[in-house]
Amino acid sequence: MSPVRRVDQAMALAAMDMLPETVDRTLRTRYKQLPVMLHTAGLAATYAFVLSKKHGSREGPAYAKVAEGIRRHIGKHALIDRRTHWATDRDLLDALATADRAAYARASAEISSLAGWLSRLAEARFREDTADTDTTPDSDATADAVSPTGEGTA
Repeated sequence: MSPVRRVDQAMALAAMDMLPETVDRTLRTRYKQLPVMLHTAGLAATYAFVLSKKHGSREGPAYAKVAEGIRRHIGKHALIDRRTHWATDRDLLDALATADRAAYARASAEISSLAGWLSRLAEARFREDTADTDTTPDSDATADAVSPTGEGTA
């Protein structure tokens, strides 16, 4: 009997597979931007952006893992045209461009959830990777700081 998993557990595992071994500050920021980009630009545009970044930069391999993770997740759940595999990135991009509204919305919701997990796990891995080496306060931590008078600084 296979173990029963909650949807968010499966999503967290899928996102974990997309993360590189180490996450630096720049990469963490990029991962944190993905949910916002999906919300504002849409799935097709976000996927095209990820594809455009997977070659020619230091973060290229990380973007390639994100692109592969998106393609694998959409295929695993047959979210677009009931297909489970695309031979190339361009094939999936074309399928997203021609998908009906319901399928596109379903795929967008799934990938938004996946991106949310990716963002949270990247933050955790970044903090784990920098726990012993980074002695300066993180900009996120500084925003939550409390002054000696007990008032927030933000």
